[in-house]
Amino acid sequence: MGGERLRRAFIGPLGVVGDRRFMPFDPVRDEPLIALRNPALLTFRARCRDAGQGDDVVVDGPDGREWPWDDPALAHAVAAALDRDDDAPVQVVRSPPGAHAAQPVALLAESSIRQVSEWAGEDVDRRRFRPNVVVEADGGGPFPEDAWIGHRLRIGDVAEVEVTAATRRSGVLSRDPDTAERDTRAHAALARERRNHVGACCRVVRPGWIAVGDPVRVSA
Repeated sequence: MGGERLRRAFIGPLGVVGDRRFMPFDPVRDEPLIALRNPALLTFRARCRDAGQGDDVVVDGPDGREWPWDDPALAHAVAAALDRDDDAPVQVVRSPPGAHAAQPVALLAESSIRQVSEWAGEDVDRRRFRPNVVVEADGGGPFPEDAWIGHRLRIGDVAEVEVTAATRRSGVLSRDPDTAERDTRAHAALARERRNHVGACCRVVRPGWIAVGDPVRVSA
């Protein structure tokens, strides 16, 4: 599902509080439903009414309807969007603790988005990359994330993350974040120029609040 843009958020040990806290689930196959195989999920938007706690999550559907995350009507709407029948039901469930602990924070530089857009010949919507944190780096050159791998970044006054690896992009990059329609120009350009890698995966070293406009410093 799509997310929301926040002006302020708390980064906890397992990433941005509230991020991926719930997931659509296939109880027959006993596995999560992911947008890579079910692109219509992208037409739903999850948001937290209490972003500080990551609670009171509601989901907006493509037709403008809104449901609490645990409303059975949401699961039915998702199943309908995915063309699933009664033999292939959908549930919306809490994610297991630590389900995304290996790379809880996705970081991306504005200059990297601009470069991929130039290669693709279109303005690539940042939401296609599904980042948690977008950084405007000094110097303006593309792909500064590469130089940060193995280093720690302090975001604001307290929060600190360690950049562990470049992010390999999936086919979700080729999907419009509003309509789920397929457009492969950005993904093809990235595969050609960068072996499909842009942005960085991070682990949380020190939890803390972050906000739009916070300075980001390489701390180690």
